[in-house]
Amino acid sequence: MIDLHLHLDGSLRPSTVREWLSEEGYDFSLDEVSSMLTVAKECRDLNDYLRTFEYPVKVLQKKENIERAVMELGMDLHAEGVTYAEVRFAPLLSTKCGLTIDEVVEAAINGAVMTMDECAGFRMGLILCCMRGDEHKANLETVRAAGKYLGDVVCALDLAGAEALYNTELFEEEFKLAKELGVPFTIHAGEAAGPESIWKALEMGATRIGHGIRCIEDDVLVDYLARHEIPLEICPISNMQTRVFGDMDEYPLKELFMMGVHTTLNTDNRTVSNTNLKEEREFAKKYCRMTDEELDAMEEYSKKAKFLK
Repeated sequence: MIDLHLHLDGSLRPSTVREWLSEEGYDFSLDEVSSMLTVAKECRDLNDYLRTFEYPVKVLQKKENIERAVMELGMDLHAEGVTYAEVRFAPLLSTKCGLTIDEVVEAAINGAVMTMDECAGFRMGLILCCMRGDEHKANLETVRAAGKYLGDVVCALDLAGAEALYNTELFEEEFKLAKELGVPFTIHAGEAAGPESIWKALEMGATRIGHGIRCIEDDVLVDYLARHEIPLEICPISNMQTRVFGDMDEYPLKELFMMGVHTTLNTDNRTVSNTNLKEEREFAKKYCRMTDEELDAMEEYSKKAKFLK
């Protein structure tokens, strides 16, 4: 199994977060921590969903924590039968207590390398995220770090955050620099915002689209994605939790697949969404009426879409 769209800070072990919070003087039970890290059933939208990241950001401010978080996630994935994963994170979010972006990236690389040394047959790539908001200076530093460390572990760049509040077009400078440095990139688009966000991401040079599920609102865009074999990093359970679609039976995964779009199946945030790839496959079979053969074809799309070849 392959997971191309997976956030580190949304996939931490609750027991580890509880341990780290205890070291900082917090007295939370494991159940309380699990509740804080998992999206509420009454989640209203993506912005509400993003509130679950408060404590993960708080504890990922030390090199040893970042390294351990990457290792534990890799070990969990390997134990579930995942053979390849691209884990994304925003280095700038871990610089609040003195770490530099380079130090954050190096800690994550160390964690990935140690995981792969420990887990035979498992490979992990790292995608560095720029963030939507007024973070252009730090974003440009993140792009430069992606260029500096691009290789066998760091494999790409991304843009994440509140898509509906900060239009994709605001970040053209970041991705112009990425192209100059030869860094490939995906962009979160077509989740909280519509097809226009996807069009802009493609115009800026994205070779994959994070989520992209709302392309279904634009027939011309769907045709373009299919003809140009642009992979969509589909995350069904997360999309339903953020109310991208109101009814599970409306989720257009099967429709997009049948129209030739290179749809790939991913988890987004394992802890926040309480999911894994097996759960995502079951969702796709139950609500989207996907067959095992169709899901296997999506896995082939994932293999082709990998940034690390």
